[in-house]
Amino acid sequence: MLRLARASLLSLLVAGLVGLAGCPRNEPRSGDGGPVEGADTRLPITGNLRIEPSDQVVVVTGGATQSIDYRAFYRDDAGNETDVTSETSWSSTYVEVGSFTGATFTTALDRGGVTRIIATYRGTTTSTTLTVRVERVVIAGGADASTPGRFDGAATGGAGPEVVYPSDGTLVPPNLGLLEVHFREAGAEAFELNFEAPSVNLRIFMGCPERASGGCIYTFDRDTWETLSSAAAGLEPIRYRLRGVSAAGVITEGPARSLAIAREPITGGLYYWNAGGGSIDRFEFGVRGARAEVFLDRGRAGAGTCVGCHAVSRDGRRISIGTDMPTTTFQVFDVATRTRQFQLTGGGFFPEQPNFSSFSPDASQVVTSYLTGLVIRDATSGAVVAERLGGGPASHPEWSPDGDHIVFVQHEAPAVGFLKDVMAVTSGRIAILDRAGSSWSSPRTIVATPGMNNYYPAYAPDGRFLSFCRSPSNIGSAGEQRDDGSSGAVSDAELWLIPADGSGAARRLSSITGLADSWPKWDPTVYQNHDRPLYWMSWTSRRAYGLRTAADANAQIWMAAFDPEAADRGEEGFSPAFWLPFQDITTGNHVPFWVTSVERQTCTTREDCGGEFCVDGRCFQEEPLY
Repeated sequence: MLRLARASLLSLLVAGLVGLAGCPRNEPRSGDGGPVEGADTRLPITGNLRIEPSDQVVVVTGGATQSIDYRAFYRDDAGNETDVTSETSWSSTYVEVGSFTGATFTTALDRGGVTRIIATYRGTTTSTTLTVRVERVVIAGGADASTPGRFDGAATGGAGPEVVYPSDGTLVPPNLGLLEVHFREAGAEAFELNFEAPSVNLRIFMGCPERASGGCIYTFDRDTWETLSSAAAGLEPIRYRLRGVSAAGVITEGPARSLAIAREPITGGLYYWNAGGGSIDRFEFGVRGARAEVFLDRGRAGAGTCVGCHAVSRDGRRISIGTDMPTTTFQVFDVATRTRQFQLTGGGFFPEQPNFSSFSPDASQVVTSYLTGLVIRDATSGAVVAERLGGGPASHPEWSPDGDHIVFVQHEAPAVGFLKDVMAVTSGRIAILDRAGSSWSSPRTIVATPGMNNYYPAYAPDGRFLSFCRSPSNIGSAGEQRDDGSSGAVSDAELWLIPADGSGAARRLSSITGLADSWPKWDPTVYQNHDRPLYWMSWTSRRAYGLRTAADANAQIWMAAFDPEAADRGEEGFSPAFWLPFQDITTGNHVPFWVTSVERQTCTTREDCGGEFCVDGRCFQEEPLY
């Protein structure tokens, strides 16, 4: 019933797992059999508990499972040891790897990884590690059953196929859902993409599944991606190579690269402006098989041309929008019901309403931008709570996660004196207002660079860091209008980071700055990876997306992982950026606001959703794929 790896394989794999196996990645899950914890009303006993087998490595091949019969032994104070397996509660810390029935652990199909096996006997708990190494061969597009045999020999030298995307060392969430590998063929006609780590050996054989821009694109299917992500999540970066074989049988290989997969899946979701559709769209990361869907369109908002500038409360309950350009109305909606809370109108051709806003952490108030200063309003009624904050023209406000600060951009008043707000700022300076009881302080400037433009500040989820954009040549923050109907193409825009208290120098994020980078926004959730905090940041960029789009094409939303502890040490802290896969590359996508929860109308039937889909008691405009 139990098939364990041979001693040589065991020693090899365990050596690579030192320091990794002891980090549980999910909450323990009780076994399906055995006594329930808490059912024993006797006083806890003292002594030692041990598990057999301990620190095991199990190898599973594609389409197969393995079972391990665990036993628990209790040694009392007198040194007597008793088999207490049947009285022990069993669980594991990484449920994707497998599950318990009684004391028998059965691996999941095509899922590898490192888990901790936990045994609890009358108040005494112990644990051991289990490494499930999955070995799987996948035949993808353009390959057949004979293709693996063409790679039996060693590479004979020469230039091998070149991976163009993703960048070496990229860190992605395990529920990214759809990852593409772009590569150039270098004279080969068939390819092997091999991912190998102590917990996985995944060999993907292919021809050229999809041709693009003089190269090939391989897209992970759902099952293959979950094989890789479950085995590598939360562990050290996984190494991979791309090998090619020519028609003459010559094998070449590219350099080794790495891909890291975070321990925890992303939850919540994000709302962004689809410039081509003139709508606010959203994507929910916490739903398997989710698709991007239109949330607020022109009809629902009463817009003439588009629903563009927007902000969403961190908890996902409220959204503010501006309609058209110049902004003719400012509106706040309840997200779950998509009902309007209040609306500011008027102004005719010239922008009379605020373009930029941000919600307080509890979503009870919203701060808006004006040339006379920031205005705080009640988020339900629109009533003014405070006004003329900041001492002059103020834009791009963002409320801090703790509610005690508002960061914004100080800028020069435009020459046209009858405007109440502007879409674009120049010569911007980053400043902060501090709460003092029920009032707000005078602004303190933390970033000022004469002759340059600093704009779009955003708080990291812990409030300790601020990201922002900088145009060294002082281009206006809205950029120039583009053929795709979007703005934001500030050609020399850069991404920067500074401690939010202004105590340290700002530093350019050279590893993730691309082309015309705009609107950096943070996922408000603090995740954990390698027992350290991990944050995610998204922004809009016109950089090339591998072989799919050339540089300076439609703006797309990119994302990168941030290690705040590395930033504390003076390092940049960001991993290479990756493209978010739910997007339409034929449109420009901007302003990715993250929320901890995607609020939806509840339902029991599709009729409750007004024609949308009722899935698991919630309304979806686009039904999840699986």
